[in-house]
Amino acid sequence: MMLAPNQAVLQAIFPELYGRLLQTSEGYSQAHRDIQVFSTPSGDPSLKYRGIWLHSSRNPREEAKRFVQSAITIKEEQNRFPIMLLGFGLGYTAESIREQYPENPLIIIEPSPEVLLRAFETRDLSPLLGSTGIIFIVDRDMDAILNVLPLFSAKPLPIIPRPYREAEPELAKALLDTLSLWETKNTVNKTTVQKFGKRWVKNIVANQQHLINTPGIRNFAGVFSAVPALVAAAGPSLDEVLPYIPALYERCLIISVDTALRALLRTGIEPDFVVVVDPQYWNARHLDFCKSPGSCLVTEIGVYPSVLRHPFEHRLLCSSLYPLGSFLEKDLDPKGRLGAGGSVATTALDFALHLGAQPVYIAGLDLAYPDFKTHFTGALFEERAFVRSNRFLPAETQSFQSLMGAQPFYAPGASGGRVLTDTRLSLYTAWFESRLRQLPPGLCKSLAPKGIHIPGLELGTLKDLLALPVIRPILQKRIPSLFKDLEEQFYAREYQEQLLRAWETKQHTLVRDLKDLYTLTQRGKKTVETLRSEMEQGFINRLDEKLAELDQLNEQIAQSSIKDIAGFLFSEKRGSEAADALASYLDSLHSFYTGLLESLEYHLFLFP
Repeated sequence: MMLAPNQAVLQAIFPELYGRLLQTSEGYSQAHRDIQVFSTPSGDPSLKYRGIWLHSSRNPREEAKRFVQSAITIKEEQNRFPIMLLGFGLGYTAESIREQYPENPLIIIEPSPEVLLRAFETRDLSPLLGSTGIIFIVDRDMDAILNVLPLFSAKPLPIIPRPYREAEPELAKALLDTLSLWETKNTVNKTTVQKFGKRWVKNIVANQQHLINTPGIRNFAGVFSAVPALVAAAGPSLDEVLPYIPALYERCLIISVDTALRALLRTGIEPDFVVVVDPQYWNARHLDFCKSPGSCLVTEIGVYPSVLRHPFEHRLLCSSLYPLGSFLEKDLDPKGRLGAGGSVATTALDFALHLGAQPVYIAGLDLAYPDFKTHFTGALFEERAFVRSNRFLPAETQSFQSLMGAQPFYAPGASGGRVLTDTRLSLYTAWFESRLRQLPPGLCKSLAPKGIHIPGLELGTLKDLLALPVIRPILQKRIPSLFKDLEEQFYAREYQEQLLRAWETKQHTLVRDLKDLYTLTQRGKKTVETLRSEMEQGFINRLDEKLAELDQLNEQIAQSSIKDIAGFLFSEKRGSEAADALASYLDSLHSFYTGLLESLEYHLFLFP
């Protein structure tokens, strides 16, 4: 029976967790044999799990205090960093963390709901449960952590007590791997935004008219239910599938990523859909000399503008991944979201699932370098290497640089053994693994036997695909009919006039809010500069009043409807380290205002 104080707090603050623990209590007997509570000389109970003491057998409370003191060293300026604790046990370590670091968010991961229930039956943990900033994750799937991490701007500090490393070694490793992957992804994202962010914003501004003249993928949700589909990615194994593309075209929908389009066209087949979402210039070049007028382009408004000028028969937009695009789309014509995992192949797979296709076969999804090949034969990357080749930089050297440029390593292969991959591709692999866990087994199959092993992605065969019945005559009637119905609705005069009015209002609102935020930020920067000047002169006039004004300005900035748009291009300007707390605070604010002003000035330049 759960102790009354714990039950009351759980019901009030953690109702979902409470409901799950009630369900756990119904089938509790088997787990009881793995969980044993013992008395200790200190008077505090201790616990054994799977034969391993999770706490001291003599004084668990004091042991937890010493462990936390040795495991966590957080500087004063880092006091908001989230702490991630693997293993709750009877709660001693979590209590000690909260006592010593009351301001830090605390994420508690307890893989066994039975252990958690036993803790609430054994000890009064209501003070801990009632404290602020605590998140419980009761799951063995580390994907749950990925849903929590975006809530924090700071890198989490993982704490794994030794007993949990012994009792749950695979889980401890999975946690550290997940955090490492998340950190790598964040680093890549920040670096990419710093390098290409302005280009992406410029693309959105150039393409924004398509929000009101191009329909969204939401209109095609489930329209090809139970129709088999082939997603063509651009990995080396695509070479093995290309000779069969004409026959496969007769038996399934063909969805091509942009990098694989030229390969499919060489077989004489135009894919039904071509997915393009990468906003960079060189990515748009994959469509050079690729004429596929019978295909439908699936894209978003952040792509390089030339992509939307290609003569595809139809176009569909998915919702923008970027704050500016999301803001412009909101309250207009919702386009429909697709998953994004860094690779266009992730978006193409999600589009196939959005259509309701089943099963979905994926060709060219190696996410590895089998036989040291990076792409299919004749890919733009390969042709470009030959064109740029010279005596000082031959194509072979360029290929080697591509292979070695992202920290290569060997990983398990799809057919056994090991294959060469790298850290960049491992990010894509993690996305596919995460997405596949959400799907029924066998829904998606890979045609890349030499590629990397992706848990949840079974290997399929061309033989299975070629055994499917011919459905192209049905598709040739179905696809034009779907687009005809959609275009009659979307391009109806009344709807287009409604979209135009809403879009003009959105433009006015955006420019107004950009100017208002710019004025606020200028005031903040000027106030900080005044305070810094007064400090240098040896006096500060009305300090409390000016600090209160800065707090009010910062609150207004935080409440701005376009803060995410401005923050997308925000680049902090680091100043010198100041020993004085006030000087350090003012330096930080000055850096913040300077970076924000630069971002706002760029947006206002694009929206005169």
